[in-house]
Amino acid sequence: MDNFDIFLNHERCFVRITGCGDISQAAGEEIVTIARTTAAEHGYHVLYDMTKANMKVYFSSWFELPRKLEVFKNPKTRQVKAAVLIDKDDKSIDDYKFYEVVSDNVGLKIRIFFDEETAVEWLGNEAPEQL
Repeated sequence: MDNFDIFLNHERCFVRITGCGDISQAAGEEIVTIARTTAAEHGYHVLYDMTKANMKVYFSSWFELPRKLEVFKNPKTRQVKAAVLIDKDDKSIDDYKFYEVVSDNVGLKIRIFFDEETAVEWLGNEAPEQL
């Protein structure tokens, strides 16, 4: 897939996913699965940098994602803390905020940020506890 890059920040214990261009629901699900699986393998958190991405996802799909995606059914990948960095002018800001709420409702630690430093601080410097 050409619409994201992945980088492991071993110093800060997170996987950085940088999305770019148009991202469909299927591509977004693949990105989440790869990010969470990689993070769980290393005992890291995830930072999604979506500042250069354009989400092409139906609003109702944001509700279903944390409930149906297989990667969220695995306790090890489910416990991964995720920060999503977006631009303040992103057209999908309401969708992201809705996703933050519905994810929280099912026990996932996902937060939306406009500032990378704040997002990285929220993730913390230490790897999450392992199951």
